[in-house]
Amino acid sequence: MPTNPTRIGWFDCAAGAAGDMLLAALVDAGADLAVVAEHVARLGVEPITLRRNDVERHGIGAVKVDVETAPDPEHRTWKAVRLVLDAAGLPEPVASLAHDAFARLAEAEARVHRTTPEDVHFHEVGALDAIADVVGVATALHLLGLDTVHASAVALGSGTSRGSHGLVPIPAPATLEVLRAAGAPCFAGPSPREMCTPTGAALLAAAVTSWGPMPRMVPHAIGVGAGTRDLAEVANVVRVVVGDSA
Repeated sequence: MPTNPTRIGWFDCAAGAAGDMLLAALVDAGADLAVVAEHVARLGVEPITLRRNDVERHGIGAVKVDVETAPDPEHRTWKAVRLVLDAAGLPEPVASLAHDAFARLAEAEARVHRTTPEDVHFHEVGALDAIADVVGVATALHLLGLDTVHASAVALGSGTSRGSHGLVPIPAPATLEVLRAAGAPCFAGPSPREMCTPTGAALLAAAVTSWGPMPRMVPHAIGVGAGTRDLAEVANVVRVVVGDSA
């Protein structure tokens, strides 16, 4: 008897990954931004607006999704983030992936700081825009009905960056730890700046079932999500290819 094809997605992370880039790629591939925004609005925090813009990166048309929130200086703990997610009443697949992504971040931060996940205080990744990115990507993956998610090797960047703890190396310690724990293939990439954020790493680690070149598939939709910077070295985009197993 013939078998039904599996609906799969493959992320091209040759220019790294960030939460907003992953979300924009999935929206460009067909995920309904209005439904994503409705799920984000359930978080019960300050108003969060998701704004779609069409942009270009190195001549490639892409979607950029800006997550707009009020200033949010709060450094939430993993417990506080869990409470926000639990109170939102999200559909089970969305809630499960969002919890998994933040649990991976908490475990990575705990390992970096030599403490326990419950004692971790998220800084940038505990802000409202990062929480919205995680819930948004989890929702978009659910809307596209993907059975499995795959991804290429992830470009991480190099150099240093200034964060809440001062000057830190790139890749950020938490980014590297999340991807190490997930068994993800990584490389520095062409740009001497942060190309993969902790939030992007955690979302990939939580969603991806295998890593490597694009699997054998019949493409049906292609989404291109742009990052904020327009880099000189590479088109600053994440691509997602959605299709059926061949």
